[in-house]
Parts: sequence; C-alpha cells; structure tokens
Amino acid sequence: MHAQLNDSNSQKNLALLGLILVGIAPTISVVTGFALKAGVLAIVVFVFTKVWMFGLPAFWHLRIEKNTLSRSPALKGGWLVSTGLGVAMAVVIVIAYFLLGDSLLSEDDLKEILDPFGLTTPWKLMLAIMFWVFINSVLEEYVFRWFITSKIEQLVSGKWLPILLSAGVFTLHHTIALSFFIDPLGNFLASLGVFIGGVIFSWIYIEYRSVWVAWVAHAIADVAVFAIGWQMIVGF
Repeated sequence: MHAQLNDSNSQKNLALLGLILVGIAPTISVVTGFALKAGVLAIVVFVFTKVWMFGLPAFWHLRIEKNTLSRSPALKGGWLVSTGLGVAMAVVIVIAYFLLGDSLLSEDDLKEILDPFGLTTPWKLMLAIMFWVFINSVLEEYVFRWFITSKIEQLVSGKWLPILLSAGVFTLHHTIALSFFIDPLGNFLASLGVFIGGVIFSWIYIEYRSVWVAWVAHAIADVAVFAIGWQMIVGF
C-alpha cells in the first residue's frame, strides 16, 4: 500500500511538472512580445515557445511517461456535436460583435495593432488567418486539450474540475495579451468568451477523446472571429 501511494504521488508530481513546463510557455511568449516589447527577441521567443509547446508534450508522453504514439483517432465519433457547438459559438460571436462593436475594439485600433506585422495587407492577413485556423488551433487543441487537460485529470478527480481548470489555463495568456489592446471591461468580456470556448473544447475532448473532434468546434469559432477581423480590416 505504501509503495502504491508513493507511486501515485510520483505520477502526480510528474504530471504537475509537465503541466507547468508546457502551460507557462504561451504566457512567456505573450509577456516577451507585448509587455517587454522585445522586438526580434520576441519573435525568437514566439518561435521557440511554439516549438516547445509542440515538442515537449510528445517527448513527455513518449519518453518520460513511456506511452505509445497515438494519432488521437475519433473512435467515439462526436463530429456532429462538435460542429453544432462550433456553429453555435460562431453565431454568438457574430451577434456579440454586432451588439458591442467598437466598444470592444475599433477598426482603427485593430489596424494599429496589426499594421506593424504587415497584417493590414490582405494577402498577408489571409495567410495569417489560414495559419491560425489550420495550424495554430490544432496546436492549441494538442497542447491545451490533450496534454494539459490530461495532466490536470491526473491531479484532480471528477469531470468538470479538469474542464474548468484547463479552460482557465487556456484563458490566461489570452487575457494577458488582450490587456495591452482593449480596456478592462472589453478584456473581461473577451476573456469570458475565451474561457467559455475553452470549457466547450475541453468538454468535447473529455467526452470523445480526440483532439480532431475538439478542433472542429475550435476552427469554426476561429473562422467567425477572423471573418469579423477581415471585415474590419479589408471589408467584404
């Protein structure tokens, strides 16, 4: 019994270490880029943290925990549920934009944010949107839903507590980033939306155990967000 307890504590400590090492990476990237305004260093840190967030979970899963490689197949389905939730989120996002509009972020403010990165140029903005929808959102599901949610499940019991905690970790770096661009009320509302999205994505993952199923809802929600951004910058 004592050996089993020690083994359980060891597994929890390992899960906590993995959670911290991966979960802190996006916050480091945001702080370096926006708080410290580190220029070239911020770009280097951004790239490094993306590589870190992609590589460390795989290394941890395969080498530290000695698990086998998995492509996260959708064995339990869930495609229609995820699509429906994604569409519902997209509708809410669009409605929120029409109701709140400039009170959250004006077109001029958005252009001021994106212009230093060249993202007010339509083709560059489109490439960025394609990256965020088809690459970055997959990476976020891989990191925040598979790895971080799984590690939290090893630390706490139940279904909803891991969902809420993982959504909180997912929201943290978004909140920090938004604080540099919009007022506190707007940040609160936007962060609340991100948190609710994180809850939905984490629930989908725990229910169906596939990052690809969760990604469908995430991608649809992102399309709505970026469609609004495109309308504000380029127009239809």
